[in-house]
Amino acid sequence: MENRLQKQIERFKIGFSFINLDRPATVGDGILQFSENETEELIKAYNQRQKHCSVLKFVPASGAATRMFKELYAGLELLENGKEANEATKQFAARISNFAFSEELLQQFTGDFDPTNKTLITELLKLVLTQKGTNFGAKPKAVIPFHRHNTGAESPILEHMIEGVTYAKQNDRVSIHFTISEQHEQLFKAEIGKYINRFSDVDFEISFSYQHNETNTVAVDLNNNPVLVDGNYLMRPAGHGALIENLNKVEADLIFIKNIDNVTIPELEPESSSYKKLLAEVLLRKRDQIFALIEQVKADHLNEASAFCKEELQLDLSRKEELLAALNRPIRVCGMVENTGEPGGGPFWVKQKNGSSTLQIVEKAQIDISNQVQHDILMSSTHFNPVDLVFWKKDVNGNPFDLLDYRDEETGFISEKSFEGKTIKAMELPGLWNGAMANWLTFFVEVPLSTFNPVKTVLDLLKPGHSS
Repeated sequence: MENRLQKQIERFKIGFSFINLDRPATVGDGILQFSENETEELIKAYNQRQKHCSVLKFVPASGAATRMFKELYAGLELLENGKEANEATKQFAARISNFAFSEELLQQFTGDFDPTNKTLITELLKLVLTQKGTNFGAKPKAVIPFHRHNTGAESPILEHMIEGVTYAKQNDRVSIHFTISEQHEQLFKAEIGKYINRFSDVDFEISFSYQHNETNTVAVDLNNNPVLVDGNYLMRPAGHGALIENLNKVEADLIFIKNIDNVTIPELEPESSSYKKLLAEVLLRKRDQIFALIEQVKADHLNEASAFCKEELQLDLSRKEELLAALNRPIRVCGMVENTGEPGGGPFWVKQKNGSSTLQIVEKAQIDISNQVQHDILMSSTHFNPVDLVFWKKDVNGNPFDLLDYRDEETGFISEKSFEGKTIKAMELPGLWNGAMANWLTFFVEVPLSTFNPVKTVLDLLKPGHSS
């Protein structure tokens, strides 16, 4: 424990190096693009093949909805201090009837709700944000009603179950794994219990895991001294990169990964799910190709593997040992959407210390934007990472990879946070889709923007992907 903490403190002192971008990944240069006919063929092929391997849907879902309602918390504080509400709060109140959860709230008011009445807006916000009402900000996003179904207001858990039936069903069974906060387990179980009987012809195998406390990192002050609380080190969750430990322990061949809040209304779900099948079939074909190349290399036939590494991975390799090392890794296929200015990571070719370039998902915080060359590469990127991926967990012999062996420890983050009115520094482990998967075999596929419908703020629920 002390040795681990000391290493973390040293890391605060030396920091993390910036990523060295080579160029953005684009269609034809790192991003695969398929025609309508090709897409239909790949989807049809996956429908035939999915029953021949174990499939799991992995959903990171541990986050509370505090950030989702951040602007409403600020609006409530303004109103309680006799000030004008912020614009987000005004829009929320004006369009309250458009939210799936509005019926439950509006029943608390006598007569019609007036969205211009400050007293009524204040009362509405208290119903949303405090224990007087739904207390949404203290709950996980997973249990907050996102959409209206013909059965009423439903949460993203139901949407993920519907998706699971579409592309992860095997012999009438669907396996879904949620990463959750331990204190929310009963909320999840209750929510799933509401829906499970609606699928009379499906047996759901639902499992949970928590972000492990041992992955927490120590917080330090601005002088890199550990922050103490009652004589104990202040430990903080190390970001979603810690979930690579959870992913490492689940058992399946083919695993889909998608965030809890990236769901859509039932009318649009079929299109969204069809592209998961596209990604999965691309993965299975890459797996078949790579496994065949590994067997060739084992038999001392190196030419095809060498050509594949040069053309697909930009690795100039010719020796048997290095070819096997390059090919025998976890394989992932990631959907990429056209860049529309959303915050977050994107697909790039990244220069490695050995002079090669590899496909990586890179966050803006990893890039030295004060460097004009790096800034220009960032600004020329064409696509965005919607966190929509599928991967193959086992090697050519059917043994699961130890995913922890494929992290890049140099790709963590250090950020400043506030604690008891003071500024502290916190460390995040290499991000789950970034450094935690940095040494995987990676392939990018263009998917439509319609498949990306995250809910980062409550007002996102007013967008077309969430509103009938």
